[in-house]
This record gives sequence, structure tokens and C-alpha cells, in this order.
Amino acid sequence: MWMPPLEDAWQGKVQFYELIFGTWTVYVFLVWFWQSLLKEPLDEWRYVLISFFGAGAFWVNRYWLYAPKPTWLVLINLYAVFFFIAWWAIGMRGRKRSLAWKLGAFAGAAIYTVAFILFEQLARYGVERWGMHEFCWMTMSFFGFWWLILWRARSAVKPKPAYEDPYPKPQWRGAGGNL
Repeated sequence: MWMPPLEDAWQGKVQFYELIFGTWTVYVFLVWFWQSLLKEPLDEWRYVLISFFGAGAFWVNRYWLYAPKPTWLVLINLYAVFFFIAWWAIGMRGRKRSLAWKLGAFAGAAIYTVAFILFEQLARYGVERWGMHEFCWMTMSFFGFWWLILWRARSAVKPKPAYEDPYPKPQWRGAGGNL
């Protein structure tokens, strides 16, 4: 079976506890960004998918950071392009909003990325500088995800559809209706 060559020496410093802590905290940021700042709540599956794709950069940074040049740079830039396209397709496409809103929403992809990195760095800082064990960050994340799921399950916010259905549903009007 073919597998890409992954040398242990290529691995970056990023650790799993950083990813886990960053994922649930940036999810909260993502919901706040779309609902409070942009005033355009998304369907929950859209938040989940954006978070999943945002976390995907971890793979590149974990396994390819010190690969021979320019491997990491090419991969992280390709992933960045993929993420920005996914951000647009998942959150922005079909929204009838102003150009300023669209530019702000698109800039949100970069803001989201920076926030994700900052949350991950907070966990790393806690382990390296404050002497906290990574188990503490994993425990906080366990309860954080639990809280997040309960919080989002109780959300009363209803997102608007991104665009009208291109295939309108027929209405039954009895015999001779528009079917």
C-alpha cells in the first residue's frame, strides 16, 4: 500500500492537547463571530464543518513542518487556499449582503485562523510556562466540549437560508392545480 513518506524528523512541535483545546474554544468564537458580529447565524452543521476544516491545518503542521523545503510551504499554502474556498462555500455563498459585509466575512477566515492558533498557543503556554500537565488541558476540553454541545442544543437562533430554493416545491390546489 502506498503511503506518503513521513519522517519523524519532519514533525512539528504541535501536540494533540493543543488541537483539542483550540477546537472547542474556537468553535465558541466562530458562533460568536457569525451570530454577533456578522449578524448572520449559520446552520450548526456549517459551524461544525468550518471547525473541522480549520483543525485540518494541524495535520500539515504536525507531520510536515520540518519536511525538506519547500514541502511544508507548498502544503500549508494549498491548505490555506482550500480553507478560504471552503469558508466562502460553507458560510458566504448565496448570501445577499453588501460588499462590505462580504469582505468582512471573508476576512473572518483569517481572523478565525489567528484565533485558533492563539487558543492552541494558550494551551502550549500553559504546559511549557505555567507547568500545567497536558492532562489538565484535555480535561478542560472534555468538559468544554460537553458544555458546548449542551449550549448549542439549547440555541434558539434560527439561521436564514443562504438563497432561495432553485426548485420551488409545487403546491397542491386540488384537481387542476399547478402540479
